[in-house]
Amino acid sequence: MNAQTVWNVWRRIMREPALQQALLEERGEDLSRFAFSEPEKQAALAYARDASRAKWFVLNYRFRLANSFINALETGAPLVLRALLRRGADLRGLGERFLDMHGWKDYGPFVYGYCRDALEFLAQDDCTAQPAGLRDLIGLEMTVVDLLRSLAAAPDAGADENTAFLRRTPLARHYRSRYRLSDWLRDKTLLGQGDLPAGVQDYLVYLTDYDSTYKFALLPPRAVEILQALTSPCLPVELSSRLAASGAAPLVAADDKHLALLKGCRAISGKLG
Repeated sequence: MNAQTVWNVWRRIMREPALQQALLEERGEDLSRFAFSEPEKQAALAYARDASRAKWFVLNYRFRLANSFINALETGAPLVLRALLRRGADLRGLGERFLDMHGWKDYGPFVYGYCRDALEFLAQDDCTAQPAGLRDLIGLEMTVVDLLRSLAAAPDAGADENTAFLRRTPLARHYRSRYRLSDWLRDKTLLGQGDLPAGVQDYLVYLTDYDSTYKFALLPPRAVEILQALTSPCLPVELSSRLAASGAAPLVAADDKHLALLKGCRAISGKLG
């Protein structure tokens, strides 16, 4: 048999529960619905003839991938994972449902890509509908994952700290929550325990450098206005005009602390004064 044909059939067996049933339980009695070529059909029947061994490899593969769902969350979304554990969520069952939707895809070393897809799944699953705020926590850690993946995909632009232009850096991202996530972030023993009070909060997810771990900063509304106005590099006087054009107040001396906060969190670069 052609090795590539055998490999392609084996990958389908690993990823398609209906095909597993047909081959490993029914021993290939009816394969017409699987659109096999004749060489593929022969390869599939060879697996069916040694179903007990093939079944062991399939079960081992599925067990490993279901565990990898938890590992991906542990790596990229530890707060969400802790919240789900505290709520007694069936994480293995969630992992299997996720993998069913994704054809039992093996993400290999791409753990953050796996985590991003897992978070998207959780954000829409009934298990995260309660308590209030849990889906916003998912959104916060999705922002973390997006930041880390963007930094891995693009090298540092090397912004000049001495330039007169203010600009946003690739080291930070803004996230707006509809609930007071600060209650859980201050006391992580409360993660997932009871509804959070409603209330908009703006967070900055940032790294101080490429070798550090990420941090969260709670931003005041004025700092958010300034950050959102920096759609492209500009001089401070231009930033003031942009703020005014958006309906916000132009820069004043009191904004120095907001600019310093954003720069201290590596959200912006350039000379402040």
